[in-house]
Amino acid sequence: MRIPGFVLALAALALPFPTLASVGEQAAASQTAENSGIQDIESESVLALKALQLLDQHIHSAGYRLVAANAAYCKENVPNTGLLLHDIQQYGDSAAARFAHGFASDIAVNAVAPGSPAAKAGVRVGDGLIAVDGIAVADVEIDAEKLADEQPEYRRIATISAMLAKAAADGSMTLSIVRGGVEQEIELAPVQTCPSQFQIRVSDDRDASADGKMVSISSTLAEYVMGEEELAAIAAHELAHNLLDHRERLDEQGVNRGFFGQFGKSAGRIKATEIEADRLSVWLMANAGYDPQAAVRFWTRYGKEYDKGIFSASTHYRWKKRVELFEEEIAKMAAMQPVDGKYAPPLLVSLP
Repeated sequence: MRIPGFVLALAALALPFPTLASVGEQAAASQTAENSGIQDIESESVLALKALQLLDQHIHSAGYRLVAANAAYCKENVPNTGLLLHDIQQYGDSAAARFAHGFASDIAVNAVAPGSPAAKAGVRVGDGLIAVDGIAVADVEIDAEKLADEQPEYRRIATISAMLAKAAADGSMTLSIVRGGVEQEIELAPVQTCPSQFQIRVSDDRDASADGKMVSISSTLAEYVMGEEELAAIAAHELAHNLLDHRERLDEQGVNRGFFGQFGKSAGRIKATEIEADRLSVWLMANAGYDPQAAVRFWTRYGKEYDKGIFSASTHYRWKKRVELFEEEIAKMAAMQPVDGKYAPPLLVSLP
């Protein structure tokens, strides 16, 4: 990951999450960086990288909660460890990345979802990954042709992530990690969750998207939210698109996603999927233990401040109508008796 200049501004801010570093802590980190021989611009990079990692941890935590809590209602489940890896090759400034993230080896743990198998097994952020089920990650062969769509610096982590997913499919795995210079083995038993991955995409645009497999939220939008519950509201909406196979459905209908997608049948069909995603999102949130009113709070505040752009285009309801949809669904849940604290989302249970 090469950090654009605008992201460096994050290093001077206390982002809206209560768990993020305070300005004082960031100043201390800057001083530590300088004492360690990292120059001014590099210390700014360190702080930006730390801020971005905290966003990664929040979206990873929220995403895991959403897919784990709603597994019983998804038509397909996948094994999930709650582990997020990253590769030193992803970073343009490897020295800053090593200092910021504490890479114990070139492939390391970037985030661990609370309550996940990885967390219960004692995996920690910064642990270096040496091997999976006895197969050394340093020996993995990268199929450049198969991964031609991936940027070269992301091909190794994509290969190792696929290796991890394959091992998880067997129901258990052994990770060989290094921590503090000491190698150790950790046994993991993945759990079944809804499919979908989550990521923060570095961008100065406020947007979010879903491609059927991945939920992406821009760093600028993630920075805007007030706490993890609001971040979960955005993630739940995009996850709903994936769980309802909206991309596949729109492709089958020949929907134009370009400029002309803002008009006619294409706009109407896209809007129909946006309405479904809004309705389903609050059910996904409630099942994951998030207050669905966070969706109301976020879109009310966002709509009042930014009542233009993609979230108020012809393919989306304006914010007041979106809030009405959330409140309608919340009222439906309030009239229901949950089973084991969960509500069966109508849009999911009605899928063939």
